[in-house]
Parts: sequence; C-alpha cells; structure tokens
Amino acid sequence: MQVLLSSPAITCEHCLATISEVVRASGAGTFVSGDAAARTFIVDLRSGGALDDLGRALSEADYPLGPVEAHDEASGGPHPALTPDWRPAAFRVEQTDVGANVNYDCYCGCDAGFALDRSAADPAPESCCCGSQILVGSAAGERIGAKLEDASAYRVDLQTVTMPWGQPMQVALAIPQGDA
Repeated sequence: MQVLLSSPAITCEHCLATISEVVRASGAGTFVSGDAAARTFIVDLRSGGALDDLGRALSEADYPLGPVEAHDEASGGPHPALTPDWRPAAFRVEQTDVGANVNYDCYCGCDAGFALDRSAADPAPESCCCGSQILVGSAAGERIGAKLEDASAYRVDLQTVTMPWGQPMQVALAIPQGDA
C-alpha cells in the first residue's frame, strides 16, 4: 500500500536519498518518490503495521514524521489529493494493436493510465506512484472495488470514455483517501 508521508526535517534531495536508504534498511517497504520542496515522500509499505517501524527508524535517523500540508505552493489551495472531489479533467484514449491506452494527468504530476487489452477477460488495475488505481472496461466500478486490498481506503471516481472503435467504456479510478 502506498502512502504519502512528510518530515519537517527534509530540506534537499540528499535528505530524500537518506530517507530512501532508511526505508530500504528498515524492511518496511520501498521508497517510491519524494518532493524536497513539499517535504513529502511516498513509500510502498508491505503492511499498515510497518508504518510504525518505519516511523521509529526515520525518527532515529533525524527525519521524524510530521503532518502532510493540506495545500500546494502553486495554487495556495488544498492539494488535489486531499479534496473529496478531485477527478481527472479528461481521459486521453489512443488505439493500440490490442485495444487502447486510456491516460490522464494525475494530481501527483504523472501521466498515468491503463493499457486495455480487449482479449484479457479480467485485467488487474494499474497503479500510479501516488497509489491511485485505474481499471477500464465493463462494470469497472464494481470490479475495481473487489480488486483493492482495502476498498474503504479509496474513493472511486467513475467516468465513461468512448473507445476508438466507438464503444463506450467505463473508467474506474480509485483515489486514495487524503490520509490513506
């Protein structure tokens, strides 16, 4: 499970490199990415209980965990991940040899998406670095909930896109709750 964490002691990229090493050495999970300016980083934890162990290890390394700020510097408003109504402005659909790629601009800055293979009966959701999960296809909203480890930790946004061959298709985007 991916979580967004913060430490008020982060001042530079070297700090993020040190945090990455602490995460690796602790065995709690994997360091995914970091933003020194926002003093945040994303880790993929092996379990929820691993967060306690990681918190202790980071504190011992002089990077104690702190609250994630509820705004970004550019807009001065709440970070999109922490608002209950964020959703992609639009999905980009591009035909491929086996189906279509359905991409969107994620709030975390990634160009994220789903590669739809029309021959796959029950594909797994694809994920972004921020923990958002996307699934495209018939009844995608129902199917994604069954595929999430803890569906209560996500808010599911449903939209419909038209595939290059003219078929409307449901897009389910499971967005981690603000403090998940």
